[in-house]
Amino acid sequence: MDKVLSILLCVFTSTVFSQVVNIENSRLGDGTYGFSGALDLTLSAQKQKDLLLSFQFKPLIQFKFNSKKDIVTYDTIIPDSSNLKHRIIKPVDYKHLILLVNDIKYTGAKGQTYANFGMSHLRYSYRIAKSIWEWESFTQVQYNQLLLQKVRYVIGSGFRAKLFDVDAKENEFVDRAIRLYVGTSLFYEYEEINYKDRPIEHGNAMRWSTYISSYLNFKHFEFASTTYFQPNIASFKDIKFSGEYSVLFRVTDPFSIRFSLSHYYDSRPPETVLSSTFSFSVGFTYKLDNFKVDPDKIKKLKPKEVQPIFEIQEE
Repeated sequence: MDKVLSILLCVFTSTVFSQVVNIENSRLGDGTYGFSGALDLTLSAQKQKDLLLSFQFKPLIQFKFNSKKDIVTYDTIIPDSSNLKHRIIKPVDYKHLILLVNDIKYTGAKGQTYANFGMSHLRYSYRIAKSIWEWESFTQVQYNQLLLQKVRYVIGSGFRAKLFDVDAKENEFVDRAIRLYVGTSLFYEYEEINYKDRPIEHGNAMRWSTYISSYLNFKHFEFASTTYFQPNIASFKDIKFSGEYSVLFRVTDPFSIRFSLSHYYDSRPPETVLSSTFSFSVGFTYKLDNFKVDPDKIKKLKPKEVQPIFEIQEE
């Protein structure tokens, strides 16, 4: 059981040690106007010496909308009538975005908790005119047992810019895309560290957060990355640095291999907590989208002729 728990702790360490939430990967870039979202629920149980229970719940809600002044209204005259008919055109691009991201993880066995993490992140984004810039404000609350973190609050505001957004051209790979975003903000951070052998330690800081997010998609490979850098304004030696990177190689049309790497570094972590962690994974994907049966290649079976068991002869 101890070996199993050690392996599980390594896996959970890679996922719950990071205090930096990758919001770029949480945005639903499906072009949906209005409400959209996703629910991710995972339950697992493993019985060896003790019963090990694991639970993870990740609901996400996104709302893209425009105010009344951003919606174009025009009048058209109905033929053979003096009445005016109002028509409304909804713009393709949104002006406002509200994003709510939640993540709850728990692992325990026989009354003992091995991993306990929870986070809720709320963000509002406003697109400035028709420019590449967006103004964002956000707040976050979380707790993390592995980090000895009883509670952590964050509130801040800043800007996000879209530097590149290139789609496929004619006669190119239909899913080709190149996207590059950068963001910068200031946020206030307050946290309580719960040591077992001393009173709760309180800490706060004003941090400067900068990130760069990229996405490259071509015929034979796909690359996505997000990197965060968050120093303490009062002391630049106090920094938090994290990133998530993935590369997907399309070996054949349906078969792909994905390599993923994530890391987190805190120059001043709580005592007994590692300052640097990382995780690496390899995954395989086989798409069934192109699986189909060609009806022209199916041989049509002719009905068999029924042979009589015996013949009746006439005299």
